[in-house]
Amino acid sequence: MISRHRTWAIGIAVLVWTAGPAPAQGRGQGAAPAGPPPPIERLPDGKPNLQGVWAAVLPGSLSLTNPVNQADSFEGTARRVPSRIIDPPDGLVPYQPWAAARQKQQAFDHDWPTRPEHIDTQHRCLLSGVPRLYTIVPPFKIVQTPGQVVFTWEQYHAYRVIPLDGRPHVPSSVTLWMGDGRGRWEGDTLVVDTTSVRGARLTYLGDFYSDNVHVLERFRLADRDNLVYEATMIDPTVFTRPWTIRVAHRRRPPDEFWESACYEGMVNPEEFLLKKAPPRPQ
Repeated sequence: MISRHRTWAIGIAVLVWTAGPAPAQGRGQGAAPAGPPPPIERLPDGKPNLQGVWAAVLPGSLSLTNPVNQADSFEGTARRVPSRIIDPPDGLVPYQPWAAARQKQQAFDHDWPTRPEHIDTQHRCLLSGVPRLYTIVPPFKIVQTPGQVVFTWEQYHAYRVIPLDGRPHVPSSVTLWMGDGRGRWEGDTLVVDTTSVRGARLTYLGDFYSDNVHVLERFRLADRDNLVYEATMIDPTVFTRPWTIRVAHRRRPPDEFWESACYEGMVNPEEFLLKKAPPRPQ
């Protein structure tokens, strides 16, 4: 039997290990200033090296307007964080009136589903599409090869192959879960023009776009270890104007990706950690 003292010692060691190194004392009071961020690496063709494993700094696809992270829920706090939406300035999705009503109904149906289509696509093991897959908890990997950029995710067997050769989009009659992306470089920013996106939900709370959406994505390195992702949704059938989200990503160690199995109806920890369903109306 492990003694009480040994048990406490193990517990303290675990806490120290998970907490990581202690922050420097006296920061801003004579402490040595932090050095400049590491410079951006470049490939032989001069383009920024985006390759590696990246994860959202504030992950989660429960909400666009308050993308709280899992740590907040574990601690039981009600802290609000800035909306992912940077345009319009109010941080809200500019729905047309009918679309706002549908979003509200879909949020209710998600809490109390009575039909299969009420269940969120992630619970049904379907691809979450663009830009939602850049907001979820599992990381993604970028690989750059001549003439294309490849994105892969740990979950849902998801991937994107973005050609950079200027080829035309597939016909508008074709709709794809991940859309049809065509890339180009504007200076040091990778711009991906995505069409033929299958209309899907953007969050658990029922935010959505239609098959007519046109998504303009931008990937830019703030420094070697920080990636800024922006996506502008253009869909005049649903929204009153284009709107843009921004998601910060941080570089992760180059871990090997393992297959993530999914079965329909599996419990998604994001939902149950970040949200409690409201009382069902009588």
